[in-house]
Amino acid sequence: MNTEYNDNREYKNALDGLRFSEEAKARMAKRLMDTMERPEQAPETRRRVRRMPRIAVIGVAAALALGVGASATGVLKTAGEAFAGVFGPTADTEIIDKIGRPVGASDTDNGVTVTADAIIGDKYHYAVTYSIEKKDGAVFDIDLTDTVGEGLLPMGFADGDTSLMGYFGGAHGSSYFYDADPADNAIQYVETREISDGEVRGHAVRAKFSDLCVYAENDTGELERRVIAEGDWSLKFNLDFEDTSVSLPAGQTFELNGMNAVIDEITLSPLALRVDYTVDSTVQWDENAQSGRQSEHDSAQMHKYFESVQILVNRKDGASIDLSNAGGSIRPEGGKTVCQKGDIFTEIIPIEEIASLTVAGMEIPVQ
Repeated sequence: MNTEYNDNREYKNALDGLRFSEEAKARMAKRLMDTMERPEQAPETRRRVRRMPRIAVIGVAAALALGVGASATGVLKTAGEAFAGVFGPTADTEIIDKIGRPVGASDTDNGVTVTADAIIGDKYHYAVTYSIEKKDGAVFDIDLTDTVGEGLLPMGFADGDTSLMGYFGGAHGSSYFYDADPADNAIQYVETREISDGEVRGHAVRAKFSDLCVYAENDTGELERRVIAEGDWSLKFNLDFEDTSVSLPAGQTFELNGMNAVIDEITLSPLALRVDYTVDSTVQWDENAQSGRQSEHDSAQMHKYFESVQILVNRKDGASIDLSNAGGSIRPEGGKTVCQKGDIFTEIIPIEEIASLTVAGMEIPVQ
């Protein structure tokens, strides 16, 4: 069984900024999530839990300071420059440049160039930011002001596949489009991934995309896809970033909705957090559920084993980041249920600024 659970609450909230009716927003949120989510790399008997990442959109003045992509100027962006639109203009670029790497791999078809600008990652996570632009300097036929909430553009590729070469385990993640610099003709595309097995670093990425599209609802409420750039683009690049992940003490036991559970691993980096835990009970999925739809039974199981596990990142300044809605995976194994719950942060957080984590009500010191 290979079924998926899509948490599209953030996309629904983001759609509040558009002119559509509430019903139209809900429909568009669901369809965009169904269209823009990337398929998994390998079938597994596990559930994936996803969330759409929030995007920190930089201001015009900050955007103008970034410059444009390598294909337009011949100058390679630093990782800090490339990810400024993802983690915000106040992001710690020193850390990003340390743990990230510029890439510059590109492919051009039909006068449109797709460039992988930079990568960043840790033990289990990675993110890639791309620039898409026309070689003649023309702009794409899309209203860049018609965004979905926090700067997200209702765009996608007609077909696409991003995979780690030589990796055959599970993976989940999200992708989105935005415009980092209103003064240039490029559009940015971001992919984030978490893998379930092994480590990310050292793998090569092969990315293939076809036909750049924009989505909009027609007069009858149907979501239509319009191709704004035809082409096939293929890129290959290495994930050779610096992994600064640290492992925190594990083995703590806790009670979860009447079941016993134990923390197997906690991995923290300035980029992301992942908590692996095992529940001493087997999750029971609805074998008769419709494909692509979550039944009430499965929703209750998801909450029981996964969603109800609270995860907080507690900073030394007193602020806390709630990752309880993070993505991950669930799989039954040997009469138990193995869970992985994690996420890439919306900002870069130096580990020395984190005081502790709260997992299922337990406070775990970081230092």
